[in-house]
Amino acid sequence: MSLITFSISLIASLILISCGGTKQDTATPEPPKEDVGQQFTQANSQLDIGSKAPDFKMNDIEGNPFTLSSLKGKVVMIDFWATWCPPCVRSIPEAKSIWNAFKKQDFVLLGISLDKDINVWKNYVKEQNMTWSHVADGQFWDNAAAIQYGVGSIPSVWILDKEGTIVLKDVNPLAEGEKIRSTISELLAKK
Repeated sequence: MSLITFSISLIASLILISCGGTKQDTATPEPPKEDVGQQFTQANSQLDIGSKAPDFKMNDIEGNPFTLSSLKGKVVMIDFWATWCPPCVRSIPEAKSIWNAFKKQDFVLLGISLDKDINVWKNYVKEQNMTWSHVADGQFWDNAAAIQYGVGSIPSVWILDKEGTIVLKDVNPLAEGEKIRSTISELLAKK
C-alpha cells in the first residue's frame, strides 16, 4: 500500500468515526444546509448556564405532540443522539444506568434523535429497550431543537433544573457521566 493510499484511508476513517455536524446519515446523501453550522454557533453562544432552556415542539415516539415546557417541575436530561452515531450508541448503557437510578424521582430523560428515518429510530429505541421519553422530527442536522440549542456534535447532554434553567450544557456522557449523575442528584435534592 502506498503512502498516499494509506494517508487517504486514514483520513477517511477518522472522518467516519466522528459524529460531528457534518456527518452524513447513510440514508441521506445530501449535506446539511450551509447555514446550519452558523445557526448552531449562534444558538449555542446565546445559551449560557443559568439561562432559560428554549421550548420546542416535536412528536414523541408514538406520534403525539410533545413540548419541553410540559416537563416544568422535573429535572430534565436532554440527550441529543442518533442511531448512526457510534459514540451515541456506546453511550446508551450510561443513559440506561442514569435512567434506572433516577426514574422514580422527579426526573425525565429525553432523547432527541437526529435520525432522518423515523422508522429506523423507533425500531432501534424498542430493540434497545430505551424506556425513557423520546422525540424526533426526522430533519437530521436541521432538527429544530438541535438548532435552537446549538448542538454541533453528538452525543450532547444538557441538564435542566425544575424551572427549565440550563445547569449543564453540551456535555459528553461518555466522558462526563459522573458529572451528569452528581448534577442530577443535587438538583433532585433541592426542594
